[in-house]
Amino acid sequence: MPNSDGRPRVLMRTVLPALALTLTNVAVGRALVARSAQEERTIRRLQRMRTPARDRVARVVSTVSDVPASVGIAAVSIPVLRGLGLPWRRALAPALAMALETVVYLAAGFAVKRPRPAVPRLDRDQPTPSFPSGHVGANVALLVVAGRLAADLRSPLARGLVQALGVGYPAALAPARVYVGMHYPSDVIAGVVNGVVCGLLAWDALGREPTPDDPVRGAGGQWSMSVRKSTKDG
Repeated sequence: MPNSDGRPRVLMRTVLPALALTLTNVAVGRALVARSAQEERTIRRLQRMRTPARDRVARVVSTVSDVPASVGIAAVSIPVLRGLGLPWRRALAPALAMALETVVYLAAGFAVKRPRPAVPRLDRDQPTPSFPSGHVGANVALLVVAGRLAADLRSPLARGLVQALGVGYPAALAPARVYVGMHYPSDVIAGVVNGVVCGLLAWDALGREPTPDDPVRGAGGQWSMSVRKSTKDG
């Protein structure tokens, strides 16, 4: 059983850094509001390159995994990962990453209140503020954890596919959200940063292999060690 002192350590590894990330978002976001007109010109230049084919691709990339879908993926991942033999700690890591990113996104958005770009949009209007991009942040947070989990996969092909998805999809999603007129470029950059940080915080708290003197040591390291042992035996 994990040491009872582990709970405060988990809080220290997640809540305080997430609070610092939120405050940074608020400070940066408020400074960026004054630059909205400049960023709108960038969006309009991008939109001048529109074609019907590009519009269709951008819509699909932009909406295939919106925030509700990301929440659903995080929830479904828990029983799926448990069924694959992961301990509870690691199975909960994607959900924790999603929860941290959502809190940062909602709190920063409420404080900054940056309006959506005043440009033509290819996506449906949303009532949430423009900064930061929760859409990008949620996907990046989940994919960061997925990439770390994939490091223990036996198959190099499967490991490579997961890690390629973790880089490729955000690289397509971020410009797509700007192209469809839903975000300023700085919104999606902030979303990427938030997603990476929240994903790494969740992994550090629940997914990493604990050291022997770690007060949050639990079953997470046992699963990782058993995977490596079975790989060597095979």
